[in-house]
Amino acid sequence: MSEQPTATMEDLLKALEESDDERRAARAERNVWLSLHKPSVSVFMGRTESLQVLREAREVFVDGHFVASLLMAVSFIEHTLVEELQLLGHTKGSPTLGQAIAIAQDKKVFPADWLERAKTLSLRRNPFAHLKEGWHQHALATRVRDERRHPVSIMESDAKDAIDLMYNFFVATLRPMPN
Repeated sequence: MSEQPTATMEDLLKALEESDDERRAARAERNVWLSLHKPSVSVFMGRTESLQVLREAREVFVDGHFVASLLMAVSFIEHTLVEELQLLGHTKGSPTLGQAIAIAQDKKVFPADWLERAKTLSLRRNPFAHLKEGWHQHALATRVRDERRHPVSIMESDAKDAIDLMYNFFVATLRPMPN
């Protein structure tokens, strides 16, 4: 690998510093919002993938990556929901999120409003995870048109709802550490 010219690296570092300065206040505001929703749990264990998704959902939200926040938070909700259904003996294997929500609704595993929110967030996530037609009812462009809101505003709202619900599922499934 060749060395980068010093001037290029210096220019890049300066540009990154300016970008950091411009974005710092918004990141701080999102960090404050997050601190009001994130539970204060000192030590917890769980599946490595789930805990990594939980951490990254928080980090990308603070950085203002709202689509990534939605994807990560809904992924954590799916992990948590499926694992809880498995632990309770309500399912074997790994059902889809839609199937897991239906089972959880039938068995009343979590509050009904949480499961409805999870379903809504899943539908909002789907156009980002699975290619949909341009004017699909859950596509961001359709929502921008119907809600008459800026796409960033819509995605920030979705991300906040997803992060909040993610932490609800996280807290609801915490168990005491085994001795």
